[in-house]
Amino acid sequence: MNRIYWDIDKIASLTDHLEAATHSHGMIQFFLFLQGTPEMKVGKEKIHDRCLFVNVNVKHAVKISDGMLFTCVIEPASDMGRQLSTVLDGKEYFALDDAKTEELVELARPMTGAFSKGSYTKLMEKLYEVIGLGPSEKHLDDRISAFLGMLENCSCTDHSVDHFAEELHLSSSRLSHLFSEQVGITLKDYLLLHQLERVFQDILGGRKITDASMDAGFDSPSHFASTVKRLMGLPARSTIKDSEFLKVY
Repeated sequence: MNRIYWDIDKIASLTDHLEAATHSHGMIQFFLFLQGTPEMKVGKEKIHDRCLFVNVNVKHAVKISDGMLFTCVIEPASDMGRQLSTVLDGKEYFALDDAKTEELVELARPMTGAFSKGSYTKLMEKLYEVIGLGPSEKHLDDRISAFLGMLENCSCTDHSVDHFAEELHLSSSRLSHLFSEQVGITLKDYLLLHQLERVFQDILGGRKITDASMDAGFDSPSHFASTVKRLMGLPARSTIKDSEFLKVY
């Protein structure tokens, strides 16, 4: 099983087979082991906690072959990412206690059955609650709403900031500043997530990796594969194999 949940500022997956070699990336990563014995290493330390956050650019490795794992990479410039950075406070990782872990596991278990937005949302809301975070709701500027609408129906291969700024009659710098201010992540990072989303959607719809990655605007299939490897620690083909995909925003 490999279920991918695509959120506006994070990519999550529920999987029963994961073997990510030692890697690091620019995202905060959340791990919740629902079943099985955790096999993790963060920095030089072997980890036995079932629920933890790993900080940006910290080397880590994880393996699961006899259980179930929910994991999520979180954009550090997002609302949730900025709050988690405060919780991590420069540490390599932060683990939740057993009681809070069990609360999250109970909410995550239904996700092994129905593949739905509702079960994912409940888990993320509880995650905010148990670590004392408060998701903020913002009224988006009409220009940002229009931009997000353009991406929702996007079929273009040019995902540059300049392209979208021209469509919206804004300067590139103004669009970038406005987007970061309104959404909470950089426009460049968001467009990269959007490109990845396009590729996953097309591949899971039956297209070849080469065609899907090139049409989404990656320089080459290897560029797409290296991006997946950098963010998830997995070869692209392993991430895609037997996967289901769900947009949750």
